[in-house]
Amino acid sequence: MKWLRAKWKIFYDRFISLQGTPESIARSFSVGFWIAWFPLIGTHSVMSFLGGLLFRGNLPAIYLGSWLCNPVTIPPMLLVEYKLGEWLLGGEISAVEFHHLTFHSMLALGWEILLPMLLGGAILGTLTALAGYYPVKRAVIRVRERRAAAHAEDER
Repeated sequence: MKWLRAKWKIFYDRFISLQGTPESIARSFSVGFWIAWFPLIGTHSVMSFLGGLLFRGNLPAIYLGSWLCNPVTIPPMLLVEYKLGEWLLGGEISAVEFHHLTFHSMLALGWEILLPMLLGGAILGTLTALAGYYPVKRAVIRVRERRAAAHAEDER
């Protein structure tokens, strides 16, 4: 549990040091949340940079949001987005071995696997981005209010 607490502390320290308005930080996190669901894993950093330019976002906040997709969450995220996309496209869910899935193997499988993953990822990314905007905005406001109150208390 110490490693989890240490990771959370790193995330929190980076979160509270973000510059910008609560709205711009929340918007940037939402862009990162959407990117996290994009199935081509090796493209997340480039997409975060481009998303920052396109949405005039806070690049560190976009990167933090995209960390929703990490080595622990990648397998279930890919599986869920694939199954959702396959179901929406009306196809049968094939027996793809997700534990052997790599960027190159996804390209080799072609549209059979990539199209359902793109569709499922776009839908889940949009839902996650929309659902995450207001909680992140509230968190930024609360953290800043607490820091301001603590700073005012220290000055007395």
